[in-house]
Amino acid sequence: MPRRLRDHPLLRPLLLAARPLARAVRAVARPVRRRLWRLSPAALARTARWAAGIARQVRRRRRETRLAVAVDVLPLWEPLTGIGWYLFKLLEGLAERDDLALRLYGLALVRAPGIPEPPVPLPAGPALEHVVYEVPDDLALGQRWLVPIVRRLEPFLVVADRNRVVFAPNYILPPPFRLTRAPQVATVHDLSVKRVPWAVRPDTRVALERRLARAIDGARRVITDSHTVGAELVELAGVDPGKIRVVHLGPGQLAADGGGPAAAPPGEVPAPFVLCVGTLEPRKNVPGLLAAWRLLRDRDGAAPHLVLVGRYGWGIEAIQREVEAAEAEGWLTHYGYLPPERLLGLYRHAAFVALASFYEGFGFPAVEAMHLGTPLLLADIPVLREVAGDAALYAPPDDPAAWADAAARLLAERGLAAELAARGRRRAALFTWERAAAETAAVLAEAAVR
Repeated sequence: MPRRLRDHPLLRPLLLAARPLARAVRAVARPVRRRLWRLSPAALARTARWAAGIARQVRRRRRETRLAVAVDVLPLWEPLTGIGWYLFKLLEGLAERDDLALRLYGLALVRAPGIPEPPVPLPAGPALEHVVYEVPDDLALGQRWLVPIVRRLEPFLVVADRNRVVFAPNYILPPPFRLTRAPQVATVHDLSVKRVPWAVRPDTRVALERRLARAIDGARRVITDSHTVGAELVELAGVDPGKIRVVHLGPGQLAADGGGPAAAPPGEVPAPFVLCVGTLEPRKNVPGLLAAWRLLRDRDGAAPHLVLVGRYGWGIEAIQREVEAAEAEGWLTHYGYLPPERLLGLYRHAAFVALASFYEGFGFPAVEAMHLGTPLLLADIPVLREVAGDAALYAPPDDPAAWADAAARLLAERGLAAELAARGRRRAALFTWERAAAETAAVLAEAAVR
């Protein structure tokens, strides 16, 4: 409009009054234009191709001739601790098999901004497929709309893949598996909720008390990490012994060969030192171990340095105070998570490994120490007797004085320490991930037979 008209005394007030209306029209027009663009023939064609691609993937999986197994890999979306390492190493051991098609279902079946990726890459191999669908943002519906739609459809997509077995490596299957009718195999790692309920995080205890019995009843086979837990399932949960299968595990996060010779001694830790590995939580009995160390220090003032490796779990207020006090006094070092190569160095150069737990389902640190030829001082509980046998010295977990005596003996008697290390190396051959993978594959195949 010419300037002289914009400045006309009659038109100018009208134009000024119309500006808010014009801005409102433009604000409405922008999203309308965007929506019209999304409904363009090209966008509709892209959407049709995307949906057809999902359908092709489902048809391919439905035609699978190998034993198709749906695996809940949600534990791999958390920082890897016991159950996470169990699942990770087990999948590595199964990855090259030619008789299995393991479909890995994680946090979500869609990959899009705002949905986290796992902290470590998932294991890969011919037998493994991570089931996840890309959701581009140039379709007729944007990601803001499509991602929630696909997530609501996840239970139907899992069923559509026609898996012949469903594997729950962490006790209970999450919601995306709720519609599946395939035979289930569940791994029950321990029965803390029944054996030591006071040592279980309250929200976890409530969830397990509500859902564990139903999950076990619905499983065709139940895998346990130890005969001890298998017996507890029969005694405390009334499980039919005929559907329990014991699969001993390998050496936690370490390689079966001990990770090679490159592990250097940890320069920041004074030698000699004793190593304790595990999440710091009530059932690990860290206060009992610290009490034993104080007794040992009071006796001769020359107790070895104590090294704790593990994140703080729940119920840690009192534990944390004691750990921090010991660190301030200079006789303890606490690390959180350590990568395998640093943990390996601690294992290799420790005087011995101590595990004072009130309760365990298996005991990864004991197996890791045996593989590396490090002597063991263990809580005298059934599962650790099962795992370590005669390759460890034992003391009651609730008796700090007995722990102090056993530690002093192991430090003083070099011959005893060497003999325990040798026995541990021999016994370690029973606990490998290759064996665990083969036995797990056999249970999955067994469950598929009706």
